[in-house]
Amino acid sequence: MVRLGRVRLRLPLRRPLPWRARGLTAMAAAAAVALLAGMLTGLQIRAAQAQERRDEIAAEEAAEAARIADERAQTARSLARDRLETLERGERLAAWAVASGKAQAALTAAEGVLAGSEGAVPDDAVRSALAAALDALRALLDAAPDDPSAQDATALAEATTAVVDASAAVTAAQAAWQAEQDAAAAAAAAAAARARESRSGAGADCGGSGISEPSTGGAALHTSVPAEDGDGSNGRMPRSAMTALGWCTDSLGNQQWLRTDAAQAMVRLNDAFRAQFGENIAIDLSYRSYEDQVRARELYGGLAARPGTSNHGLGTAVDTWEWAAYDFGSERYAWLVANGPAYGWHNPAASEPGNPEYWHFEYRG
Repeated sequence: MVRLGRVRLRLPLRRPLPWRARGLTAMAAAAAVALLAGMLTGLQIRAAQAQERRDEIAAEEAAEAARIADERAQTARSLARDRLETLERGERLAAWAVASGKAQAALTAAEGVLAGSEGAVPDDAVRSALAAALDALRALLDAAPDDPSAQDATALAEATTAVVDASAAVTAAQAAWQAEQDAAAAAAAAAAARARESRSGAGADCGGSGISEPSTGGAALHTSVPAEDGDGSNGRMPRSAMTALGWCTDSLGNQQWLRTDAAQAMVRLNDAFRAQFGENIAIDLSYRSYEDQVRARELYGGLAARPGTSNHGLGTAVDTWEWAAYDFGSERYAWLVANGPAYGWHNPAASEPGNPEYWHFEYRG
C-alpha cells in the first residue's frame, strides 16, 4: 500500500514482472504520483483561494459592522445634541420669560413713579434719568427675539435693574422734596403764629375798632425809617424816593413808608377801601431796611425773604395786620384781592396755592 498525502493506494500484490514490465509499471506509478501531486497542488491552491475569500468576506463584514456601529454612534450623538439643544432652548425661553415678567412689573411701577413725581422733586434730572431708563427697557421688550439667548435675558435683567434703581432715586428725591414742603409749611405756620403773638396794638386810625385783635406781646418787627443817604439798593432806599402814609403809625411812632409811586397808589386804594368799609386799611408793616430784613429772617426763617431780596426793602410792599378780618375768605381780603390790582397792588397768595401770606400785598404798578 502506498500513502500519498491523505490518498491511499492499495495495489494488488503481483508476481515480479520482467524488467521491461517493471519499467512500464514504474513509469505508470510515477505518472500517477505526478498526477496526484498536481491534484494536491490544485487542491491546496483552491483551499488558499477559498481561505483568502473567507478572509475578504470577514474583512468586509467587519468593515460593515464598523460602519453600522459608526452610523449608530453618529445617530446617538445627533439625538443627544438635539435633546441638549431643545433643553437649552427651553431654559433660555424660561429665563427670558422670568426676566420679561420682572421687566413688565418694574416698567409699570416706574411709570407710575415718573407720572406722580412731576413737579415734586428738587432737581428734575432724576426724572430725566428714569425716563431714559424706561425707554431703554421698552426698546428691549419691543424687540423680544423668537429664540432669546442667555445674553438677551441678561441684558433685559440689567435694564430692569437700571429702571428699579432710577425709580428708587426719584422716589427718594420726591420724599426729600415733600419733607422740605412739609417743613416749610410747618415753619410758615409757626412763623405766622409767632407773628400774631409779636404784634403790638394798632392805633385808632388803623382799621376799625370792631375788627382789631389784642396783642399777646413777644418779639416785634417795626416799619423802618428810610435814611437820608440811602443808595437806592434793597434795604437802602433814600428818603427822597419815599413817601410816608398818613395812617397806621406803629408802636414806636414810625410812619408807614413806601416808594413814592407805590405810596400814591396806596392812598388811592385806601380812599376806595374807606368808602367801602368806613375805615383805613390796617397796615402793620411797610418799608424794611436791610438790617431789619436780617432780623426778620432770624425770627421767621424761610417765611421771610432772604435779606436784600424783599419787596419791603424797595418800599413796594405792605403787610396788613394778621387779624381774622383780613384772613383768607374774609370780606376785606376778598375786596382787596378784587380791587387792589386796579391800583397796582396784588396779593401773591391769591394766585399761589399753598402760600399762607394773606397779609402780604405787593405793588407792581
